[in-house]
Amino acid sequence: MRATYLRSLLARCDELGPVGVEVRDRLGDARQTSIECAGPLVWLPIEADVAVQRALDEILGAEQARSFMISSLRELWSGSAIQPVVFAATGLFGLNPGSFAKLVPLAWSLLYRDCGRWVVSDSQRVGSRREVEMQLLALPEPCAVEPAWLAAVVTVLHGLLVLCDVEGEVELAQRDPKSDLASFKLSWG
Repeated sequence: MRATYLRSLLARCDELGPVGVEVRDRLGDARQTSIECAGPLVWLPIEADVAVQRALDEILGAEQARSFMISSLRELWSGSAIQPVVFAATGLFGLNPGSFAKLVPLAWSLLYRDCGRWVVSDSQRVGSRREVEMQLLALPEPCAVEPAWLAAVVTVLHGLLVLCDVEGEVELAQRDPKSDLASFKLSWG
């Protein structure tokens, strides 16, 4: 996990006042220090991201953590290494969640290393809706067993719908804590 992303989440927690302090307290000094002192291109162990997502979920609750993550994604898209990917995709494909879903593996590789590999299907029409199935393979065990981390992935994928300004849903379609696979379904109409 890129330290820059986690550092930006912690900075956003500071905007939450006392609740943000609770999130930081939940992480502990050693975890916070490893995140805050890492250089911008440093990779941190995935456990750091899992700990941040768990702390956000425990302190904010699932819905508020989801809102917090969506607003954090907007900030990430507007000023990071992912911004050129977003602009390129918009220029090539227009604002289409199915097209953006195809870019998830590339965007993932900018933020994560040795943390799964995405397989993204082509979008399919199902009635009046469009649907994309996405599988995250070779998922490290700390991620596969942490519901808050998987919920954060659902939120990140939901961000594709927000980015395209369309109504839709993302669901964790399959999760087996004993395997290294998580499947997601992205649908919009």
